[in-house]
Amino acid sequence: MIHRTLSTIGLWVIVGLVIYLGSCYSLTEQAAFGVLALLVGAAQYEFYQICNKINRNRRTNFTGIIAGFVFLFVLFFFASERLRANPLITALTFLFALHLLSLLRNPQQTPPLVRHLPNFYGFLYVPFMLSPLVAIARMENGVLLNHSSVGLFYVIWVAVATKFTDVGGLLVGVPFGKHKIAPTISPAKSWEGVVGGLFFSALASALYAWVCLNVFHIPFMLPTKAAILALPLAIASVPSDLIESVFKRQAGVKDSGSTIPGIGGALDLIDSLILTAPLALVILSYGLEWAKSAW
Repeated sequence: MIHRTLSTIGLWVIVGLVIYLGSCYSLTEQAAFGVLALLVGAAQYEFYQICNKINRNRRTNFTGIIAGFVFLFVLFFFASERLRANPLITALTFLFALHLLSLLRNPQQTPPLVRHLPNFYGFLYVPFMLSPLVAIARMENGVLLNHSSVGLFYVIWVAVATKFTDVGGLLVGVPFGKHKIAPTISPAKSWEGVVGGLFFSALASALYAWVCLNVFHIPFMLPTKAAILALPLAIASVPSDLIESVFKRQAGVKDSGSTIPGIGGALDLIDSLILTAPLALVILSYGLEWAKSAW
């Protein structure tokens, strides 16, 4: 628990430093994209290692990682604002999300694409499902004085709403969890932890919105509405985390990697964002005006 707490604090400090240093050189968006691309590439590599164990071979897949980086790079630097929130891409992420959710019904069965086309499956599972974060970062909603898009702060809100669900799940689920969600997939997760995760997600989201509005004077959501919109993200993060556990169970590994003490690998860090990123894009596309307006 101590290692996980220290790693979590350290990661948020890194995020803050990236934003601050990027703003000093008017490169905030580019710096944030670099961090995202690095995390996605590392997570995708770890997923391919899991696939190798499932398929009982040791081939390293780099073409999928390259394709993922190129896809995000083009989306970030060359696509128009309207294309970045393309309904087709959003619809395809939701279709693949439905497939991922279906894995929870039969966690012992490996998807055929993992067996026969792991490169393509890894591309869909990691960079494609996380591409809505790029769309959110590049939303047409104004530019701040430090040349960074307001959308970048909504990306951080998505991360706050998602990851503090994990924090609440640990703080409440570990000491009080008695009713397990999916004991054959992830024995540590409990319904008590889910309730705690919802509370901490809403609380952290409201606090983050208040800081954006009152400390940094960023045109952001109202704190109460930020907390409300965080709840569906918190709910979606639970099966998103379980889906990675399905793959790890099939591969016979506890963590996707060991680079982050107390957390595991890059995939363990961002797995809960796989389902929340597409959902957040839809929520912000249709609920942002409501969230910014007075009651």
